[in-house]
Amino acid sequence: MDERYYICDKDNNEIVYGYIDYSHLHGFKIKPGNNVPYEGVEVGRLVLVKPSLIENVLKRKIKHKLDAYLAFLFTVIDDDEDPDALELVIDDVTRYKNIIMNKYSKFLDKKYIKRLLKKVGMVELELNNKLDELIKQNTKKTGKSR
Repeated sequence: MDERYYICDKDNNEIVYGYIDYSHLHGFKIKPGNNVPYEGVEVGRLVLVKPSLIENVLKRKIKHKLDAYLAFLFTVIDDDEDPDALELVIDDVTRYKNIIMNKYSKFLDKKYIKRLLKKVGMVELELNNKLDELIKQNTKKTGKSR
């Protein structure tokens, strides 16, 4: 099933019916995570083609993810967490950095990507510093006793 039915609302408010081969359409592919019950059309996959729309969606998505990492960083700095959970978050930040470099760099300008990687790198550095601090505290507590 390479072709799918497509409905497009043009500027003159006419509905155009046709087929588009989505496998050959180049753009940013997303799966909407909207779980609100709706009696209309269900969207399982969306391909954004317009560059300005892709840029707006990606910047909003990046901002939400970066805010979540910063919020977690502030809670970790204030509290004493276990190192295992912190290692998982550091792995997730590293994975997110790879996603930025591999997937998002195609659609965003290099200057923005550079600033974003710098921000994510600072979050990763702070998390690594906190992990090192927690490991040092745990080794002091479980040191040799006579």
